[in-house]
Amino acid sequence: MAVPNTLDCLVVVGTGFMGASVAAAAKRHGVADRVIGIDPAAAQAAQSMGLVDAHAASISDLPPVLAQLANEGHRCVMAVVVAAPVKAYAEVFAQLAALSTQFSDRHTIAWITDIGSTKAGVVHAAPHLGHLSSYFVSSHPMAGSEKQGPADARADLFQSARVLISRLPGSAEATIAEVESFWIALGGQPSPLPIEDHDELLAAISHLPHVLAFSLAGALAGAPLAGAAQALHGGGLRDTTRIAASSAELWADIFLDNRESLLSAWTDWALHLEVMHQALEKADRETLVGLLQRASQWRKGFQ
Repeated sequence: MAVPNTLDCLVVVGTGFMGASVAAAAKRHGVADRVIGIDPAAAQAAQSMGLVDAHAASISDLPPVLAQLANEGHRCVMAVVVAAPVKAYAEVFAQLAALSTQFSDRHTIAWITDIGSTKAGVVHAAPHLGHLSSYFVSSHPMAGSEKQGPADARADLFQSARVLISRLPGSAEATIAEVESFWIALGGQPSPLPIEDHDELLAAISHLPHVLAFSLAGALAGAPLAGAAQALHGGGLRDTTRIAASSAELWADIFLDNRESLLSAWTDWALHLEVMHQALEKADRETLVGLLQRASQWRKGFQ
């Protein structure tokens, strides 16, 4: 699959850790002549750190930035990566659709993608794209960190990362190819995934693990030995709870947006945990060894 031609502009909506990392990776790999960050809180900081070339507080504030580029003689065939919270997608998509009607012949949108961790909200918000629907395909890079904000952005975040690509009914084939090529240029490995399968899969492989990490850290935080656990922990606790340092607000929204699939995965896990609990209660070493061996062998199969 070919690496895309250099974009005139890459617009990143949301310049927290993930959005700023997209911007940093795009600049490192030279996939856009100009990178513009849009965020009411963090875009100015992202520009001061050199992660973006220009910034705006909102999509509605973007035209003056584009006009300045036009005054400098730049065309702006742009791509848009939406890295805002999924609950904001309907508003973001509507604003993009409205913005595109104001473009001069020097400005066009080549494609739009998002990096949301859940897709039910994407499907719900997609009609707000209107005439831009064919230019949109959904993405989910399987990369991230417990870090927050542009100061921790990593240009290498997507290197060798799996990127799930989910088309919507209106997605054009050319759009899918361009978005896949974009992620390849950033070092990612695109993999197609039907959007209707996304949230069930992610509930099991991402959202439930975050629940467990938050739950374990929360239980220890309220325990008498909380301070000792922080001071004297080993690698096991550190590794198991690392993702519990993530944004509480972000993950509360993810859990709620994927509530049904997460509850289903939670029920399956709880049943398995109860089997282990009963084996331990009965001092049933044979059953415990069998359960642990099965888990260990499955984990060793990770690639």
